[in-house]
Amino acid sequence: MPKRSPTRKHLLGIAALTALTCTPPLARADGLGTAASFWNMFSLSGFGTLGMTHSSLDTADYTSTAFEPNGAGHSRDLDFADDTKFGVQLTARFTNSLSAVVQVVSDHQYDNTFSPHVEWANFKYAITPDLSVRVGRIELPTFLDSDYREVGYATPWVRVPIEVYSTDPITNSDGADLSYRLRFGEVADTLRILYGYSDFHVNPGMWKATGTGIVGIFDTVEYRDLTVRGGLLHGDVKLALLPTKQPVNIYSAAIAYDAGVWFVQGELARVTVDEITPGYLSGYVTAGYRLAKFTPYVTYAQSHSLSHATVFRNPNLGQRDVSAGVRWDFLTNMDLKVQFDHVSLSTGSIGDFTNIQPTFELGGGANVLSATLDFVF
Repeated sequence: MPKRSPTRKHLLGIAALTALTCTPPLARADGLGTAASFWNMFSLSGFGTLGMTHSSLDTADYTSTAFEPNGAGHSRDLDFADDTKFGVQLTARFTNSLSAVVQVVSDHQYDNTFSPHVEWANFKYAITPDLSVRVGRIELPTFLDSDYREVGYATPWVRVPIEVYSTDPITNSDGADLSYRLRFGEVADTLRILYGYSDFHVNPGMWKATGTGIVGIFDTVEYRDLTVRGGLLHGDVKLALLPTKQPVNIYSAAIAYDAGVWFVQGELARVTVDEITPGYLSGYVTAGYRLAKFTPYVTYAQSHSLSHATVFRNPNLGQRDVSAGVRWDFLTNMDLKVQFDHVSLSTGSIGDFTNIQPTFELGGGANVLSATLDFVF
C-alpha cells in the first residue's frame, strides 16, 4: 500500500503500463522460434471504474460525455452507468522497434448499451528511441489528459472536467501520427503530428457523423515537475442532417506542476464547429494536496459560448462548475474517489445536460454527488 497518494508522474507511469502503448521485454534473442518466446511477445493489461452519480435536478440528466442518452437526474435518482467502464489491452512487441496495441473498452454508449468497442488498434515503429510513427486507430491527444481520459485511476478527479473535454468528445481517429522528442539537458520537448479520420454517433438518436481530414500538431515541454503543452486540431465534420461538411478548429493550451506533496493543473481551449455549435471558450484550474493516502482537491471549470450562428438551435450556451473531492488510495493500483459538483448554467442555457424535460429551467443548475472505484491491472 502506498504511503502517500501517487504523484502525476507515478499515475502516468501506471497508465502507460495499463492503457497506453506499453511493451514487455523480449524473451531471448536465440529463442524467438519457440512457443514460450512467442507468447512472451504479448502483454495483457486493463483498467476499470465502477461509478455512482446523483443529481439534484430532476428535469434533465447529468452525463459525463456527449454520447450518453441518459444519466442521473430525470432518468434515475442514482445512476451507475455514467462513469462505469472497463477496458483491456493487448500489447505485442515483435522486435526492439516494432510493436502493436489493441485496446477494447466497454462503457455507456449512445444506444444505452455497454457494447465493447475498439478504442485503439495500431502498429508502432520506433525509428530511433526518440522518433516513432504509428499507423491504425490512435488516440486523439486533443487535451492534456486525452491520452488516458478513459483510465480513471490516472486522473485526480472522478471524471475529466466536462466543460473542456465535452467540447470535443471524440477520443480516437483512424490514420497515422509521428512523434519526435528533443532533449536539452533536463528539458524534453515532444512534438506530435497526426492525420486521420473518425466516425461517431450523434446523441440523441442513431445518426452517424464523420470527421475527415483530421490534422493535428501538439507540442509538450517537460522540465522536472513542470509540463507545458499547446495544440491545434483541424478537421471537417459531416452530419446526416446537413448537406455539406463543416470545419472544426480546436486550439488548446495547458500547464501542470506537480511538486509531489501538492499539484496544480489548468487548461484553456477554443473550439468551433461552424453551423453546428455556437463555439466555446472553456477552461479549468484544479489544485490538490496529498496527505498520506488521501488527496483532497478543488476545481473551477467554465465553458463560455462564442455566440456563432447555427443552422439548428443549439441551447448549450455554457456552464460553470465548482467542485471539490477527495481521492483515497486504499490499495495498490486501486482508489476510491468522492466528488461534489455545483453546476450553474449560463443565461438561457441547458449546458451539458441531456434528456431535457418540458419543465426544465434554462439558466438553472444542479448539485451533483459522485463516487467511483478505480483500478488498474
